[in-house]
Amino acid sequence: MPCRPSRRLAAQANRPAFSAILGLVAGALGITRDAPGHEALAQGLAMAVRCDGLGAPLADFHTAQTPPQRRGRGYATRKDELAVKADLGTIVSRRDYWTDAAFTVLLWPNAEAPYPAADIAHALNRPKYAGFAGRRACPLGRPPAAKVIAATTVSEAFAAYDCALQEQEARLPARPVGAEIAFDPALADVLGELREHRREMRRDMVFNRARWQFALRAEGVAKAGGV
Repeated sequence: MPCRPSRRLAAQANRPAFSAILGLVAGALGITRDAPGHEALAQGLAMAVRCDGLGAPLADFHTAQTPPQRRGRGYATRKDELAVKADLGTIVSRRDYWTDAAFTVLLWPNAEAPYPAADIAHALNRPKYAGFAGRRACPLGRPPAAKVIAATTVSEAFAAYDCALQEQEARLPARPVGAEIAFDPALADVLGELREHRREMRRDMVFNRARWQFALRAEGVAKAGGV
């Protein structure tokens, strides 16, 4: 079930994290951050991401109020920090993003998936909560355009989705030659002509969403042209 979100992403990553995509799906389905169901989504879906365009980096600056650092004194929550009103100071923080980045995301449900592909695609196209990339100030640049594709390999799924989207839109972002595709190792048997040329580890597997705990996840990387 591919979709094509245009996104703003943190500069230290050049493609969406699995947890970020799951967050978009959960929000579209109406699953709030503190509700059960995130772990089941993580176990029921495998993901492949094709980089269609990185866009350009952007540095954004914010100001925030902070209490002074004092030996022996800590703050358990942000509320505790702001309670020290008389001593609050101001700091400048920097955040880096990719702007106008474009990715095609393939979600491959397995037998444990809590929602069928059709329900997820419908939710992404008509979400209960508006999707955003990391921060509420970073909405998706384009609708996800999610579709259910019947395919036996990852390569077939991407190709069929491109054809289906081409029939609907006169202009699509130009995909770079040899674009990288990152995929869950669970999809290794259905890659088609894709060949893994490196493997990376990312801490983006939902372990306990209520506690904001994420486990390490392996991710293979291949070239879209099969090289």
